Amino acid sequence: MGRAVPVVLQRASSYRLFAKGLLPLQRHGPDQAATLARLLGRRTTERRTMKVGSLVFTTDQGLSYLAKDFYDNGVITDVMVIRHGRRKEHSDWYPGAPVIGNMKSQYADMMRFVESMDVMLYFETPFVWDLLRLRPSALMVMHECMPDPLTVQPTAIFCPSLLDLQCYKGGSTPATFIPVPVNVPWKQRHRARVFVHNAGNGGLNGRNGTKEFVEAIKLVRSPAQFVLRMQEHQNIGNLSSLGVRVIQGTQPSESLYDGDVFVFPEKFNGLSLPLQEAYASGMLVMATDRFPNDTYLPIAPLLPTSGSKRARVAGRCREFDEAIISPKTIAELIDLWYDMDISEFNELGREWAKTMSWVQLRPRYMEELRRLVISW
Repeated sequence: MGRAVPVVLQRASSYRLFAKGLLPLQRHGPDQAATLARLLGRRTTERRTMKVGSLVFTTDQGLSYLAKDFYDNGVITDVMVIRHGRRKEHSDWYPGAPVIGNMKSQYADMMRFVESMDVMLYFETPFVWDLLRLRPSALMVMHECMPDPLTVQPTAIFCPSLLDLQCYKGGSTPATFIPVPVNVPWKQRHRARVFVHNAGNGGLNGRNGTKEFVEAIKLVRSPAQFVLRMQEHQNIGNLSSLGVRVIQGTQPSESLYDGDVFVFPEKFNGLSLPLQEAYASGMLVMATDRFPNDTYLPIAPLLPTSGSKRARVAGRCREFDEAIISPKTIAELIDLWYDMDISEFNELGREWAKTMSWVQLRPRYMEELRRLVISW
């Protein structure tokens, strides 16, 4: 008669988690834990942290900030920095992290880094698609920028917006909607008097609607104040003659949303960090009335579109609907909302932000990443 198998070993998922050092022994009885520890050569007090790796830029761009937030909040444990070469980089973001200056000549180093991780989390691109084959991987997609079809399938697709989920659900790779957490301070606001637009780095194919915003200012009749923020100089005309306060350069997140109303007539996007942050900070958000903005932003201040057209950002990328926004519509909405009481919207933003905190959403990311390690 064979030796009885401990009950805990009959639970395959728990066993695999334990074997990879990702499940605390304390979840089992002391005898079961001791048995497993002897079989695996581990001490019963040991619990190894899951190694979550990522390949990242360190520039003043959305993907760089996104990866940094996931690192700072303990989802990503290890990074390999990819040199950008054309933009200013922050060498102090990841002290001691390995750096890749030439992906072709240093591909072996990239492989070794990936193979040393339990799971990889990539943001929009793995830089070298074959790396997806080496370890379990989650790819956070930005549908408008992805090759169609994907060059290599990841283990799982993380969708930061419902529009991304709409694009990828039902495919051969499991797709999961997990919002990106928001971490900006909330500020009390009362009346709609200062209208802010974030031009950023110009926006891919002009998607931030900066040109339309500037044209709209010329049509505004109310005495609204305007602030235009940009990270890099952009040739968008003489704004000083329009009384627009222009702030150029990288700004701390808490100072990006100092006004009362955030005007962002974006033409396409799934995830929009500026919209999420502006809403969480307590601003009235005047964004384009399109999916998925209409699933979480208050409807009343949204900008009606004049239609849409099919577009791509590049030949191999996925096709999408690009909204058409009239500067006249933007101006009319600014005049409509000028000096109105926005206290209710201010409070709505604060309540929404509570559901989007790292405290609320980090466990979901960790659970999904552990699931990939188990199933690999």
